[in-house]
Amino acid sequence: MTTYKAIQLRRYHHLRDKAILNLLWYSGMRLSEVASVKAQDFDWDKGTVIVLGKGNKYRKALAGNGEVKQWFATHDSFEVTTKGIQTMLQRLAKETGIHCNPHSFRRGFCVHQVKSGLSTRVVQALGGWEQLTMVEHYSKSLTFDDALDVYHKANS
Repeated sequence: MTTYKAIQLRRYHHLRDKAILNLLWYSGMRLSEVASVKAQDFDWDKGTVIVLGKGNKYRKALAGNGEVKQWFATHDSFEVTTKGIQTMLQRLAKETGIHCNPHSFRRGFCVHQVKSGLSTRVVQALGGWEQLTMVEHYSKSLTFDDALDVYHKANS
């Protein structure tokens, strides 16, 4: 028998997981950055968040979308560890058949931004990559048609 408390817990996890997925996709943040972010780290007016990134360095990242803002309006953190997010992603992959790990979201962020017309240098800055070569490596999956779409957007 399902109790009210169990239903509420599932709903809580669903909302939290949705916010985590949105932050991973819309920000390009690393798993550790997402797991450690706090409500006070966000600047909603600027659409940014300060995160402790690779090499124990602070950097600015994109704040995600309304799902993320909605979550942090009532919570101080995601209240989950990096392992907890990995487990959630494994469960999602099993349920959907879609390969999704934290790095898939980071790579997807990069490719989506380049396909949308941002330069690799801008994507490097937004995603916090130290080496431009990583962004260039990810963007190799772009086709001529992708490049043509970007060209038409820029010249219309």
